[in-house]
Amino acid sequence: MNLDRAILVAGLTLFFVTFELLRRRTLREKYAAIWIVFGTVVLVFAKWPELLGSISKSIGFEVGSNFLFALLILFLIFVVMQLSSEVGKLESETQKLAEEIAINSKQEM
Repeated sequence: MNLDRAILVAGLTLFFVTFELLRRRTLREKYAAIWIVFGTVVLVFAKWPELLGSISKSIGFEVGSNFLFALLILFLIFVVMQLSSEVGKLESETQKLAEEIAINSKQEM
């Protein structure tokens, strides 16, 4: 299987999995939007593989797949940062709610 077909299969699989998770309500819309945008980028590179090659050469990558892997790594770093931010917000909210429950239960005694 050549690189173009692998990219096409990856993009289509990404779309299928994203929409299936949305349908099952296990993925929220704001996160699905990120994956749909990324899937679109992957499909653009699958449709026009010379675009991947020309962009990678102009940036300094010798092989288009190396550029693709670099994009994947940057994208995953972005996702991890976003999810870490969400976890931090949820942790603060949980602590605040626990404190409110403690105060309310103390007042009831």
